[in-house]
Amino acid sequence: MFFHPNLPNYGIFSLNEKESYHCVKVLRYRNNSTIRVTDGKGKLAYCKIEDASEKKIIIKIIKVSQHPKSISKSIHIAIAPTKNNKRFEWFLEKSVEIGINEITPITTKYSERNELNFKRLEKIMVSALKQSKNLYMPNFNEFMNFNEFINSNHQEYLKFICHNDNTNKNYFKNEFIKNKKYAIMVGPEGGFTNEEIEISKSNGFLPVLLGDSTYRTETAGIIACHTIHLLS
Repeated sequence: MFFHPNLPNYGIFSLNEKESYHCVKVLRYRNNSTIRVTDGKGKLAYCKIEDASEKKIIIKIIKVSQHPKSISKSIHIAIAPTKNNKRFEWFLEKSVEIGINEITPITTKYSERNELNFKRLEKIMVSALKQSKNLYMPNFNEFMNFNEFINSNHQEYLKFICHNDNTNKNYFKNEFIKNKKYAIMVGPEGGFTNEEIEISKSNGFLPVLLGDSTYRTETAGIIACHTIHLLS
């Protein structure tokens, strides 16, 4: 499957150089081959290659369909990016493959990173979208600080903050309600401060455990996504 962010409903259009090269040189598609293209917004087009150029292939739309969102529309993960870029990139890749609606990087008291290469990360997300054959690209927001996210509008969401301590006995899986929307906060390696936990609770966030182990940030984010999909 290939990606075009502004996929038309009919007619002839072209793919960019990177997509064209992958189509012609790597996958060896030729003129009159049929390929599938998505815009990451639920649209899927079946197309015929008119001119198989590795610089810019020209394709003609045969049929277009619009697909509804699945359970992934209900998941918004707010996560503190890891100090190691590779680990955060892994989280993005796997969360796109599993299916998620929205991702917001956040800064907290113990944050290890407050800047990201969004262009590189968007390329990783596009690659994961194509590989997994998902039709919806998550909304990838700009950085927000802890208080900004806590006070943002999540009125329709069940709100959780991942917190692992000796007093917390609430398991996320036990709080699951089918067909609801979820906003889940995942902290940095140092976790959230007691003050941040109290502020989140006063704003309607329930502290939860994802399991009996202490997970790395990127692992916790994936477990939260997968738990919702599995129970749904």
